Amino acid sequence: MGKMVRLFTCLLAIFFIFFASVPVSYASLEKNPLQFELIELKFITSSDGSHYAQGYMRWGNISPYEIHDLKGSIDLVNGKGQKIGATPKTIDSYHLEAGDNDLGLFDIENFDLAPFVTHPSQIEGAYLKPTYTFTLGKKAEFKPNVIFGKQYHGMDQEKFYFRTFLLNQGEATATNFKYSGVSITDKKGLVHFYSETTHPVVNSSLRLEPGQYVYASFDIPLDFINSNVGKYEDIDDVSITYTHESSAPYIDNAALSVTVDNKKLVQQTFVENDVTYVSLRELADILGATIQWDDSTQTATLIEEDTWQGENKIIIPVGSNRFVHNGYPTTASAKAKLHNNTVLVVPLRDVVEMMYGYFDFEHKWGRRSIIVVPYTPDM
Repeated sequence: MGKMVRLFTCLLAIFFIFFASVPVSYASLEKNPLQFELIELKFITSSDGSHYAQGYMRWGNISPYEIHDLKGSIDLVNGKGQKIGATPKTIDSYHLEAGDNDLGLFDIENFDLAPFVTHPSQIEGAYLKPTYTFTLGKKAEFKPNVIFGKQYHGMDQEKFYFRTFLLNQGEATATNFKYSGVSITDKKGLVHFYSETTHPVVNSSLRLEPGQYVYASFDIPLDFINSNVGKYEDIDDVSITYTHESSAPYIDNAALSVTVDNKKLVQQTFVENDVTYVSLRELADILGATIQWDDSTQTATLIEEDTWQGENKIIIPVGSNRFVHNGYPTTASAKAKLHNNTVLVVPLRDVVEMMYGYFDFEHKWGRRSIIVVPYTPDM
């Protein structure tokens, strides 16, 4: 019984030690808005025989709130919860802007070690334990963040064409789009603007919820290209010009949100060792792929038709990260496995990339958001 209690206590301690690495609620971020990361910690012996530890510390405000009057200290602690630093480091920053999980404050830190720490093994698994006070400031405004995705352009006998998709990475819905034209930058850096006022997709009826995307095509007469840019080969970059408004903020309360082809995944979706797993069946159904299952070998085969290479085939053995993509062995970032011994789950990023899709990952304010835009031959 005593061993079980100690095991539970240890697991509970580990949970709180790494609280900042897992998605948390906004209420939690109001109490613990800072995240600290310590990497490459080394045990060093000075010429006088004393010992210290040196490592890289990254930290910052990951909450959606401004932080004022921040002050406190940081202790170096071993895996048993003992303070192994001789003196804590001081935190003294009077104002931090609302964060976005980008730990922008970076230091190389030397930690004087307590006298009983005399061997490198005693700093293994060491972590930072901060203690601080602060005043919670203004909350950041939730708003859309519409970006361009993959782009493709070319020419035929009648027009110059430009294909892209618009993707909302933000926390609010983008509405009331107003389109005004296409900007074409040539290799000399000169920008040539083709003015338009209407577009069949990018207009006042377009509404992009967080995580949603829309494909859009743009056609420009050849005489504009010939008279302004010159040869097609002289085109360096293309973008569209538009504005949009923001509706009431749309907040997904889920710690992990995965949107595939504008649909939220609702089955077994979870993060383990920084790898996002999803149900292969749900992913295939949304993307219009088929699955063949070989029970004797515990192997799934994912098949996509009508790709630019014809048939796209991924062989996925359960319990292995050695997939076979169109006949070529490929090492994935994690193993496919049976979740709860029933549902086959796979590392999402690896499978999406093998299906030539676009994978967008955002980690902001304690929440993970993944958006997948499937491959289309026009892109």
